[in-house]
Amino acid sequence: MDSGISITAEKLIDPTVKKACKMTVKEEEIIKLVGISSKKIALNSIDKVSFWLVYENNNLLYCKLCNRGPFTKKGLYLHLSRIHRNEIKSMLEEELRHEIRTLL
Repeated sequence: MDSGISITAEKLIDPTVKKACKMTVKEEEIIKLVGISSKKIALNSIDKVSFWLVYENNNLLYCKLCNRGPFTKKGLYLHLSRIHRNEIKSMLEEELRHEIRTLL
C-alpha cells in the first residue's frame, strides 16, 4: 500500500505546486493522474499541502519552506518543483495516508 501512496504522491507534486503558485489546476488534470474514484482524496490533499508551501506579502509570493522570495508565479513554481520536490512528496504522502484513514 505504501508504494501506491508514494506513486500517487509523485504524480500530485506538479498540481500541488501549481495550486500553491496561484495557477489554475483543472479537475480533468487530476482525474487523468489518479482516476475519478480518487479525485476527491487527491483534491483534498492538494489543497492542504499547497496551503503550507507559499505565503503572500504585498502581492509578492514567498516560499514558506525556506523563506526565499519574492518570486513570480513561474519562478516560484520552478523553485518549489526543483528545490523542494522531495519535501512536497513526503508531505503529500502523509496527507494521502491521513485522507485514506479518515475514509476507513
